[in-house]
Amino acid sequence: VAAVWRMLWRSSPRRRTFWLSRMLLVRGMALIYLAAFATSAAQSRALFGSLGLDPSLDRSSGRPTPAFTMLGYSDLALEAVSWAGLLLSMLVAGGLMQWAGAQLLLWVGYLSIVNLGARSVLGYGWEWATCEVGFLIIFLTTEWPTRTPFPRALPPPTVVLLLLRWYVFRLLIGAGQSKLGERSSACWEELSCTTTHYFTQPMPNPFAWLFHHLPTAFHRFEVALTFVEQLALPFLVLMPFRSLQHFAFVAELGLQLGIV
Repeated sequence: VAAVWRMLWRSSPRRRTFWLSRMLLVRGMALIYLAAFATSAAQSRALFGSLGLDPSLDRSSGRPTPAFTMLGYSDLALEAVSWAGLLLSMLVAGGLMQWAGAQLLLWVGYLSIVNLGARSVLGYGWEWATCEVGFLIIFLTTEWPTRTPFPRALPPPTVVLLLLRWYVFRLLIGAGQSKLGERSSACWEELSCTTTHYFTQPMPNPFAWLFHHLPTAFHRFEVALTFVEQLALPFLVLMPFRSLQHFAFVAELGLQLGIV
């Protein structure tokens, strides 16, 4: 990994450093790890420990689990990796430990948990998305601890930035295409999905009642806006013009806040 890290950084153009974006991405990724490891620390032993609902420590998934290869496949190792990841992600999110080695340890720890084989618990797309993006985040900081983990004189690898943008594109386009596939709900084509969304979502908030009773025309506009967000905006992310990228970011952020 260190060799790849050096090769990527040497090939980067000496212009834009994206130091603020890198800081937000690294700390934001740490918050995602924090939620993931906290969930694992609280639930994993009961879910897929040796006496759990879906025991996974006593069978091989055929996928790499480096943390457990070193520590052994036991409940103690499972909890140790979970709590260590929780502590490390807190340090990274708080800005106390943002170098690439910390990101690598977080990625190895969570990859090991995901690859244990408990597909009924950890077989969802967001687990692999966490591992994919988490790996790219490793290359946004310095290789060793420094006073400035995001030096303005040292830009991030261009290929990593492109892969991060490509991931955003894939994520949004995939969400949009799933609404137009053969097995999608007919309400998407009828632009009527949000007429029932607000009282069928898992955790409705106080605004849900108000939005549910808005006019039908507004609900149709909501669904149409969703298609714009997931099938049109993603292409702006890949454009080589920063103004279009900024517009896509602001628009996407506003729409995501609206969904929340």
